[in-house]
Amino acid sequence: MATASPAADGGRGRPWEGGLVSWPPAPPLTLPWTWMGPSWGQHPGEIIEFPILKLNGRTMEIESTFHMYVQPVIHPQLTPFCTELTGIIQAMVDGQPSLQQVLERVDEWMAKEGLLDPNVKSIFVTCGDWDLKIMLPGQCQYLGLPVADYFKQWINLKKAYSFAMGCWPKNGLLDMNKGLSLQHIGRPHSGIDDCKNIANIMKTLAYRGFIFKQTSKPF
Repeated sequence: MATASPAADGGRGRPWEGGLVSWPPAPPLTLPWTWMGPSWGQHPGEIIEFPILKLNGRTMEIESTFHMYVQPVIHPQLTPFCTELTGIIQAMVDGQPSLQQVLERVDEWMAKEGLLDPNVKSIFVTCGDWDLKIMLPGQCQYLGLPVADYFKQWINLKKAYSFAMGCWPKNGLLDMNKGLSLQHIGRPHSGIDDCKNIANIMKTLAYRGFIFKQTSKPF
C-alpha cells in the first residue's frame, strides 16, 4: 500500500496515474516468498513458502501474519542447494497444502482481515517485481489457476528505496538495511524473515517522510 508518515499526509496516500489520493486507514501488505527456480536446479520454478504481513498504514506496525509452506507438485523433492539457501528442509513441505489450496486460504485470510472490503485500500509490497510480475502468474498459468486481482498491483520496495535514497539497492534487502543503518532480521532467503525486513524498511522510510507509491503498471 502506498503510505506516508503522519507528518506527510495524515498517515496514508495512494498514487494513481501520477496523483496522490487519500484513503481511510488501511494496512499495506508485504509479500516475499521462497521458491525453487531454474538456478536452484528446478524448472519450472515453484513457490514453497508463502508469507504475508499486514501492516497498519498509520503506524507501520505488523497487525496480522499469514504464513504457510507449500508442497511442490511438479518437482516434489527439494534440491540440496534450495535447502542450504533457504533453510527449508523436505519435511517442512511434505504434506503441506498445494499452491491452489494456499491461495484459497490467502483469500480467506484477506476476507477475515477486511482486505476484500471495497472501502479498504491495500497493496502488496515486494522486494523486486519478480514475485508478482513473473513468478506467481507464471506458476498459476502452468497449473491452470486464476490470479486474484489483488495480486495484480504492487509496490517494488527496491524502486521506492531508490527514490528515497538516490541509489539502487543492488543486493536487495541487505543493501537497504545497510543504507538505513538497520540490523538485518533473521535469515536471507527466508520468506517470513524477508517480510519482516521489508516491514522494517518501510517503517523507517515512512517515518522519514517518504510517501510510497504504486510502482507496477496496471494489468
